[in-house]
Amino acid sequence: MTTVYNISFQIAPNLQEQWLLWMKSKFIPLVHATDCFMEHKFYALDVQEDQAPTYTLQLFAQTPEKLTQYQANHAASLLDELQVSWGDQCFHFVTTMQIVN
Repeated sequence: MTTVYNISFQIAPNLQEQWLLWMKSKFIPLVHATDCFMEHKFYALDVQEDQAPTYTLQLFAQTPEKLTQYQANHAASLLDELQVSWGDQCFHFVTTMQIVN
């Protein structure tokens, strides 16, 4: 069963374009360099006009062990980099899911 590591983000509207470029050119490649995930999907959520731009990054681990390896060895440092780079202009939270179909 495939395990999905999901990171949801809300970014300050005035930084959205810069943040998207950073995510695509730096953060996502760094995550893939850990060799813990076989693929990813990056989505923009449909939100109300008065809400901050919201995105979700879904990372697909081939085994639960690969996800555990990522969480133990890489997650904290990569999320710290997100915090250092964007501070309180980017709110995020993490969930894990199992694909059931």
